[in-house]
Amino acid sequence: MNSYLLHTIGLCGLLSLCTQSSLLAEVAMHAEEPAEASIYFSGDWGQEGGYMTREELSEIDGFTTIREEVFPGADMADLGVLPLKSLVKALGLGPDADGFLLETTDAWESFMTLEYLEENDPVMLLYINGKGPDESEWPMFGGDIEALAPYYVFVVGDKSGYPGSPKYGMVSATQMTGIRAMNTAKRYAPFYDAPMDQLSPLAQAGRDLFLQRCNVCHQGPGNVGGNVSQRPLIVLQGHANYNEAYLRKMITNPKQFYPDTIMPNHEDFDDAKFAKIVAYLKETSALGK
Repeated sequence: MNSYLLHTIGLCGLLSLCTQSSLLAEVAMHAEEPAEASIYFSGDWGQEGGYMTREELSEIDGFTTIREEVFPGADMADLGVLPLKSLVKALGLGPDADGFLLETTDAWESFMTLEYLEENDPVMLLYINGKGPDESEWPMFGGDIEALAPYYVFVVGDKSGYPGSPKYGMVSATQMTGIRAMNTAKRYAPFYDAPMDQLSPLAQAGRDLFLQRCNVCHQGPGNVGGNVSQRPLIVLQGHANYNEAYLRKMITNPKQFYPDTIMPNHEDFDDAKFAKIVAYLKETSALGK
């Protein structure tokens, strides 16, 4: 199994996420959506799925208040946040789940593995200065994309490791309506099923890179992934086959072509990373995927 899909056995014990754990909290969910703003949990959780309100989420052990920007350039504020590790610990995960999908109202694909949770500690924003979005006018993310409501997940501080990217990297999710627990290998099976298992080692490395950095906005094989950009895999394959120079310029500095694009710069894409991405795009194109 490749590094993107790898889920270490020891992580379950480390985070106490197993359904048999004695540390699971007594967290009740609503079978039907309550009148208050809520978020829906579905998929392979350690208990029956359902709805939870913002107030109920804030009662889970681990909820805390941090002094941070909501997004780069915003005023510092007291942010009431729930670490996703605490959420998963409280709800438990089913035996097949090793990650979950943050479901949103837009076309963004934000999938987080348990490994990602342990390494980056993303948090769910519940309150700004003690108020939810229904109690005050929450700020706009970037000024013109969407309000930070009803739920928002981000990584505190600059842990993205992607120079030129937004402070919170390519892992945040706004306008969340649900969190679906699922198995990573099953979610991304089209990336690995035949004939995708015939890729060269270089293209396999490019596949991992595509999943980590591109799939949130650009759909991959089997139409799996985000579609924010309206440029799925087949469009990127065309650029790789016929205009590599443009593809590289677009990846490293897209605003030179589209000043209003929400795509961040990926300035860390050096010759080695670009070679991996191009190999992946060209070989999958040749395979008809």
